[in-house]
Amino acid sequence: MAGVLCAVGLAALSGGGAAASAPGSVPPLPGEWWWDAMGVDELHDLGRGEGVTVAVVDGPIESDVPDLQGVVVSSETMCLDPARTSDPRPRSPRGTGTEAEHATSMAALIAGTGRGTGPGGRGIRGIAPEATVRHYAVLYDDPQHPDDLTCGIDFPDGDDVDRAVGLAIAEAARDGADVINLSLVTGYSREIEDGLLTAYREGAVVVAGTGNAASRVEWPGLGNGVVLVNPVGQDGRTTDFAVTGSDAIGLAAPGEDVMAGRDDGSGWRSTTLGSGASIATALVSGGIAALWSAHPDATAGQVLQAARQNVGLRAKDDGSGYRTWFRRVGADLPQVQSRNAAYGWGIFAPADAVRVDPTALERTNPFVRDDDTINGPDPAAIAAATAAGGTPEPAASPSAAGSGEPAGEAAASASPPEGTARPWWPLGAAALALTAVAGAVGYARRHATTDQARTTTDGTRHGAAPAEGRNHEC
Repeated sequence: MAGVLCAVGLAALSGGGAAASAPGSVPPLPGEWWWDAMGVDELHDLGRGEGVTVAVVDGPIESDVPDLQGVVVSSETMCLDPARTSDPRPRSPRGTGTEAEHATSMAALIAGTGRGTGPGGRGIRGIAPEATVRHYAVLYDDPQHPDDLTCGIDFPDGDDVDRAVGLAIAEAARDGADVINLSLVTGYSREIEDGLLTAYREGAVVVAGTGNAASRVEWPGLGNGVVLVNPVGQDGRTTDFAVTGSDAIGLAAPGEDVMAGRDDGSGWRSTTLGSGASIATALVSGGIAALWSAHPDATAGQVLQAARQNVGLRAKDDGSGYRTWFRRVGADLPQVQSRNAAYGWGIFAPADAVRVDPTALERTNPFVRDDDTINGPDPAAIAAATAAGGTPEPAASPSAAGSGEPAGEAAASASPPEGTARPWWPLGAAALALTAVAGAVGYARRHATTDQARTTTDGTRHGAAPAEGRNHEC
């Protein structure tokens, strides 16, 4: 069964307040370690996501929590209410409780206000706080199968949620998303391939997670051209639940013990810790939005080239080489030339990538692969779709697409941090409580937004995956 990459291991924090503290004015909460590690304040000096739209394809959302006040400009679903079989009606894209906490968490990590239910009114600070968020609810609790999620759309051959995910990707792209966040896993469907091609045609970046199974990567992250994200902890090491040995991994990002929020049964609680590939995925999606907002004339491919070429790297203490890290530390650092089976090209470092002018880089998507390991879409189809969207890009092999290093800069193969976590077993992290403390063309930030949430009523098929660890047990 496929399912959500859940933000697992969440525990409520007691305490709260009415007034929010300004971001950066107080020490970070324990679950905000990623903020300093990634240099988010430096990133925000140049880009905060303004003018960029991020689509969150997930479950229902509680968009009126303080962390999301004014953030989610549209919320829709085409999933049908199973209680109205004789008179089909769409479900509500909004919700409360555990069914809505995952989407709420992902949206907050991307563009959260920093105001919430924590001490002094503190909440989740999004990595791209000025980005526009469009939400697509495609994962609902299945009343007949408590461990599963469903959409409730009947295809001719049954409720095929894998196919429905592809339709969600395509719709988000057509609605004007610049970045599409997929913190979920599914099985393969032709509709996912078609949805990805639609996204590339519209000039969008697609970001997905590896999952929390440790042993495998699933769709849609397996899709060619998708930025597939693996989670790391505070020490820069891949987590126990991360995937290793996959040529599909593109980047790594923080995904362990992160303040992600949850519903504790009495309501939304901002200051709770979570771990999972979902979190890493959301931070990359939001980080790309912030990076792109600083360079609105760049295309999707150029923004991804900047992210790929400027991953975190630092010299080893013994001078024997370079180590994968959250930032680029040191002078005259080389480029990473080859993928690592657990880190991909390396840890996403948007605060470093944002300082590079991406409009001088290649337009090809460096995460498109052309080798024996690829799944669909075919590289030639991706090139054709991108060209059809108005940004002609020649087809290129991964070696060509990934070799856009500045002239005269040496290539290097970075080592993972020493002692990378192994073995790779499924996540079973214990809850950790916080303690209270005081495209087509990138410049076309052209997408209209609405000022209120909406529910579609035309019955268009739209869905997503059944659950795998939906209730914080993955």
